Order: sequence, then structure tokens, then C-alpha cells
Amino acid sequence: MEIGCERCYGNGYLVEKRGNLAVSRICGCVTGCSECGGRGVNIVKDKKGYTYISACRVCGVIRRNVNLYNLAGIPAKYSHVLQVDTFQPKHETHKYALKYAKEFVQMYPQKRGFLLMGKAGLGKTHLAIGAISELTLKYGVRCLFKDFFFLLSELKEAYSLGTPENEVLLPLIETEVLVIDELGKGKTNEWELNILDQLISKRYNASKTTLITTNYIARDFVTSQEEYEDREILEERVGARIASRLYEMCEFIYMEGRDFRKAGKRVLKPPKL
Repeated sequence: MEIGCERCYGNGYLVEKRGNLAVSRICGCVTGCSECGGRGVNIVKDKKGYTYISACRVCGVIRRNVNLYNLAGIPAKYSHVLQVDTFQPKHETHKYALKYAKEFVQMYPQKRGFLLMGKAGLGKTHLAIGAISELTLKYGVRCLFKDFFFLLSELKEAYSLGTPENEVLLPLIETEVLVIDELGKGKTNEWELNILDQLISKRYNASKTTLITTNYIARDFVTSQEEYEDREILEERVGARIASRLYEMCEFIYMEGRDFRKAGKRVLKPPKL
């Protein structure tokens, strides 16, 4: 049986918005799998007479990858971003960011992660989500997306309920690829930075891949005193120790250009009095 139809463009799955998340589901062309009867598994008997359950060799991989995508926690807003190539460069610096992200996915896990920095509205989150969508749906890699602000909120809630920090941090530490979106966002205190340091350090020591987006610029990318005074510096937001770890874990990529959310928007000027 061949998997794929016009509805799913031959992929065997569909992705849609459900609440706050992007959710993938098996296409009808897969649920009718003649190999397993739509169960996704087969009962197999080996040469010694032992019986065991095995994933369907026709549709089992698709089912596994769909499940991995749904566990990644991708926001509904990005349900259309299923691969890196959906990103459209609008500045020279975007071309290198796209090139690196594509190579990262194609060569995973040989290539280290990336840290995309720059002002809001340049497509940083789009690229990071494109990478983990492709890794889950195409290659079956376990990934997780976390907004930095909501991560801190979850940790605070766990702390107030008496839940051990490790219960919140363990999935973030163990996942193969972690996206931390908008690193440095909001006001952070010493306790929050210590938690972040713990997360980054444990992933660093375990050689786990981490993708970062941030609106702040790393000190090494500041080209003038004027820019230094005008922009908030990443090291000042997260501390030198965390930044140092990230330099070793990630390729730092500075993106420039106009906020695409504002591009083409007509600005109404107030009437003259």
C-alpha cells in the first residue's frame, strides 16, 4: 500500500489549529492502511514462536512522527510552518540564517544548534519552528518548543504548588532538540536566572541541541558605542556564564531588516489642527 493522497500532499498527515496549539493528525489515506487495518501495529510471531507487537512497517513511522509533532508544543499560529523552506528572506542576513537552518536539519545531529538574534518581526521564531517541525514530522526527532516567559511562569507555578523543579525541567533537559523562544524576555530575578543556568548547563553537559531566539544582541556583534547604548545586550539579560555556554552550543546569527508585521501597514497620521 502506498501512503499519501492529494489532500495531504503525499505526506500522510494533516496539520491544523486546535486551541492554542498546532496539531497534526493522520490523514484518511493512512487510517485505511491494508497492512495493519488502521491500528498502526501488527502482531508478529518470530521463528522461536514468540509473539510481540511491532509498529506497522507501512504507516508506523508516520504515526510515530505525528505523535512527536503533537508533543512538541508548537503554537497554533505556526501550524502552516512545516519546514524551514517556508521562510522567505527579506534581507541579506536572512539568507545566511535560512541556509544554516536548512543545513542544521539536513545534517542533524552533526551540526550544532543556532541562536537567532535581532529585533522583533524578522522571522526568528518562524525559522526555529520550521526546523523542529521538519525534524519531528520527517525525521522522527523528539523536539520541544518553549516560550521563555511562559517557561518562567510554569516554574513559578510549580514552586508555589510545592512541585519539584525537576518535574518541570526534566522534559526540557531530556528532549533531543529544545527551542527557547524570546530568551531574556520580561523581568528576570536571580532565582529565574539560576534555573535557566541549570537548564542550559545540563543540556550542555548532555550534548543536547538547543535553538534560541532573542530580541537582544550579543556583545560581540555590537559594532559601535552608539549601537551599544541603543540596544539591550544579551549578556546583561542572562549573565555571562549562560551566554558563554550558548556560544559553544549554538551558531550565533544576527538578523537585520524591517519588522515584517509592520511592512505594508498604512500609518494614519493625525489630522492637522
